[in-house]
Amino acid sequence: MRLARLRRLLLLMPLVLAPVLGRDAAAQDSQPEGWSTDAFLCRDLKLEPPLRIEACARALDAPSLSAKVRVGLLSQRAMALDELGDYGKAIQDYDSAIVLTPSDPYLFLNRGVAKVRGGKPAEALADYDEAIRLKPDWHLPYFDRAVALSDLGRRAEALADYQRALDRNPDDAWIFVGQGDVLAASGDQAGAIAAYDQALKLRPDLDKARMRRAKALLRLDRPQEAVAEMDRALEDATGNAEWWRLRAEAKFALADFAGAIADLQHAVEHAAENARGPRAAILRDLALAQLAAGDTAAADTSAQQALALAEKDTANLVLAAQTALAAGAIDQAAELARRAVALQPGDARAQAMLALGLAPGDEAERAAQATADFAPEDPELLALARHLGGRSDHVAPRPSQATPAKKMLAACITSLATANAAAARESGATWSLCWLAAGIKP
Repeated sequence: MRLARLRRLLLLMPLVLAPVLGRDAAAQDSQPEGWSTDAFLCRDLKLEPPLRIEACARALDAPSLSAKVRVGLLSQRAMALDELGDYGKAIQDYDSAIVLTPSDPYLFLNRGVAKVRGGKPAEALADYDEAIRLKPDWHLPYFDRAVALSDLGRRAEALADYQRALDRNPDDAWIFVGQGDVLAASGDQAGAIAAYDQALKLRPDLDKARMRRAKALLRLDRPQEAVAEMDRALEDATGNAEWWRLRAEAKFALADFAGAIADLQHAVEHAAENARGPRAAILRDLALAQLAAGDTAAADTSAQQALALAEKDTANLVLAAQTALAAGAIDQAAELARRAVALQPGDARAQAMLALGLAPGDEAERAAQATADFAPEDPELLALARHLGGRSDHVAPRPSQATPAKKMLAACITSLATANAAAARESGATWSLCWLAAGIKP
């Protein structure tokens, strides 16, 4: 969402800068040789941001620049800095430009965007307010203020601003996407889907709306529809690792573990090499799908690859412990679980893995009790804790059985909670901790 918003803003400012430079022909004539080239390169969006920043800096060093030309150059450099993620310096350039031209709503809007992207949505609100004051019929300040309000958890106000944006420009599909995101975050998945449908009616090619729609369908336990939505999205975006991962999640929910594995392998291939966190998350999903398919060796390999990317990540340690348990390496699982608990004692799954890997005794009992204490609403972990001897006053809620995978997991949980380890082992939920408990500690 934010990247798309930035791209739209990048299209606005060059249209302002180019004619400004053209009107200041006399000033250009008096500048050092090469100044016009630097000014042109400064606003050439085909160049990489560092090259544009350097060109802008050289152009800004020239003497006797008019305020309009200086504002244009500062704005272009600010947007290049924003693209690089250097939001502090981008905001400084917008500050300087606003001092020179305090009545330009574009400057306030773009400074607000930089503040939001820099993690300061509360500070951006005043900029959007000023942009609205200066240009009240413009839809973008309402749109961007809605994004900031949503980031602040002020969803009702965000929805009101999205509506104001729609009142001014009902043909902008991204406004409906924003509405859908707020509704989805509020738990209104049906309302979110309706908003995404409106976006796709305006822009059938807006695949990010399809992705968000697929996520809402998954939350409604409608994975078959989510797979179909992602099939359409992936027709034009085969290189997007996140989208392969999302379709894999839907296939997993349908208990199509082979299909999920294939999609996650594509996701691994397309994940950026330097994005260690996202790659590790995909590898964790892959290991779970391989466990569910019964390929313990492949699952352990994927878990070890995730662990190699971040050895002090609790999630990676917990998964490596889980695959080690599935492979029968009990002592290794306990050691990995101990490391996870040391990093994050309040992680219920880490405590569960420790309890599973330990021989019966006081330490195992404490880990089982911690599992129950730290996961009062997780039916699988509560069932496992009871099975291992952990005492808990909490009543495990009945898990959803709306998808094939959830039905399998629910059967495992129910069997384990009623001390029927054999039924839990036969449930087919091979990726779950309760299945491991049934197999290891009958």
